[in-house]
Amino acid sequence: MKQPLSYILRPKTVNDVVGQSHLINKENGLVSRMIEKRFLTNLIFYGPPGIGKTSLAISLANDLKIDYDFFNASNDKKEKLQSIVKNINDNEFVLIIDEFHRMNKSIQDFLLEYIESKKLVVFITTTENPYFVINPAVRSRSTILQLKEITEDEMFNGLNKILLKIDNKTVIKEDGLRAISSRSNGDLRFAINMIEIIQELYNDKVIDKDFIDQLSFINSAKGSSYGDEFHDLKSALQKSIRGSDVNASLHYFARLFEIGDYETLMRRMIIIAYEDIGLANPSIPVRVVNACNAFRQVGMPEGRIILGLVIIEMALSEKSNSSIMAIDNAIADVRKSNIPPIPSYLRDNHYDSSAKLNHTYNYKYAHDYPNDYVEQQYMPDLIKNKKYYIPKTHNIYEKKLVDIYNKFTGKYNK
Repeated sequence: MKQPLSYILRPKTVNDVVGQSHLINKENGLVSRMIEKRFLTNLIFYGPPGIGKTSLAISLANDLKIDYDFFNASNDKKEKLQSIVKNINDNEFVLIIDEFHRMNKSIQDFLLEYIESKKLVVFITTTENPYFVINPAVRSRSTILQLKEITEDEMFNGLNKILLKIDNKTVIKEDGLRAISSRSNGDLRFAINMIEIIQELYNDKVIDKDFIDQLSFINSAKGSSYGDEFHDLKSALQKSIRGSDVNASLHYFARLFEIGDYETLMRRMIIIAYEDIGLANPSIPVRVVNACNAFRQVGMPEGRIILGLVIIEMALSEKSNSSIMAIDNAIADVRKSNIPPIPSYLRDNHYDSSAKLNHTYNYKYAHDYPNDYVEQQYMPDLIKNKKYYIPKTHNIYEKKLVDIYNKFTGKYNK
C-alpha cells in the first residue's frame, strides 16, 4: 500500500520543520542551541494536533545523531516498552513517546525508574497540558517545549518548499496554495493530505482559490474532542455567554459543534444555564435541557437550529451567579466542619418517645400561620446570623423573588 504523503515528507532535520521559529533560530532558539552544543535532555513537546510535535522530536534526534526508538502510548503495550528498556546499552539513546497523555499510570511509573537513573532520555509528545496528564516526577525531570500554531504565512512558505520536493504534476497557483493554507487552520498534516488528494484526483485541473472554494471537504475545523484546544473552546463559550456577547457565543458554539462531540457540548450548555444564568431567568435551564433532548430526537442537520437558538437565548438573558455562590458557600462551611447541633425542635419527632430527647413541641408549623410564614430560628445557634445567599437584584426575576420574600419576612432588605 502506498505510504501517505505526510509520512514520506516527514522532516529529517529541523531545517525542514515548518513553523516553531521561537525554538528554531540561530540566536536563542533552544532546539537550535541543543544541536549546536550537542546537548541531550528529556523534552516534552506540547501543542495541538498536526503542528509537528513528533516531526520535531525525530528531526532533533537526527540532528543530534542519536539512535532512537518509538513508543505510542495509544497502541503499544507495556511489553514493548520493557523490551526497549532491556536493550539499552551505554550508547546515547532517545525514546520518543507519542500521545503520552494516553499512557496509564503504571507504565509512567515503570518509565520513571529509568528516567531518574538517567539510563533513558525521553522525547515526549502530548496534545494535553503536561501539568494535568504527566507524572509530576517525569515532568520535573523534563523541559517543556510549547509548540505554537503554524501561522498562515508559515504554512504557505512550508507548503511551497514541500511542492519543490515532490513530483508535482498539478498546477497549484499562489492563491490556491494560500487558500489551502488558510483552510488548514494551522494543521500541517491536514494541508499535506489535501495536496495529496488534489494531486491524485485533480491533476488535470488548475488549482486556484476559486477551485479550492468549490471543494467542500477542504475544511479543517480547528480543534478535536480532546486536548487543550477543546477545553479552551468550552471555556471561551462559557465566558462569552456569561459576558452576554451573542456573536462570540455563536462563534465558539459553531467551532465546538463542528468538532462533533455533541454530548460534551450539551453538558457544558446545561452547566452554563444553571451556573451563569440561574435565578436571573430560571426558565432558561429548563429550556436548555429540553433543547438537548430535542436535539437527540431530531438529530442532524436540523438539530443545529435547536441548540443554536438556546445559545442565543443564554447569551441575551440576564445573568446571576447568586445561586452557585450560595451553594458553594454552604458546602465550604460544612467542609470546614462548621456543623453545630441542629435545634432540638427541628429534629425528627416521628418515632415513639422522641419528645423525651428533643423539645420538638417548640416547633412552629409554618402552614398554621398567615402567608404560611412564622418567625422562627432554623439555623443552629452558633451560626444563626450566617448568610449564604446574597441576592442580585439587578435582574427582574431575582428582584421579584426577593420582593415577594420581603413582603412577609422583612429579610434581605437593602
